Amino acid sequence: MTDREAPSAGDGPAARAEAAQSTVHVELADSEGRVTLTGEIDHGVAPQLDDALTRLLAQDVDRLVVDFARLSFFDSACISALVRAHARMTERDGTITLVNVDEYAYRVLQISGLLPLFAVRKAP
Repeated sequence: MTDREAPSAGDGPAARAEAAQSTVHVELADSEGRVTLTGEIDHGVAPQLDDALTRLLAQDVDRLVVDFARLSFFDSACISALVRAHARMTERDGTITLVNVDEYAYRVLQISGLLPLFAVRKAP
């Protein structure tokens, strides 16, 4: 599985550079899938996240790890993708662990009431 780059968020070099820095990288090892989020995962990039999670679930993984270490921003579209993946993983008794979650991301998950859905490991 390969990196997925976000589509251009608008016209011009600045928009293309920003979009090119937002990626969803996927790795698969045995029954564990790992997704590394880079940059801003918003409504323009969330379809790549959905696609990555769907492809991993099709591989019968029972553990998903989503790495927030390189994530600078996420919005409700990213959260929705994670919630959909959680529902699918729950059906198969699998788990999703969010790792390297900074204080901002932790607070967003807390306020939205989503912390109970995921195992969360805060960033060091």
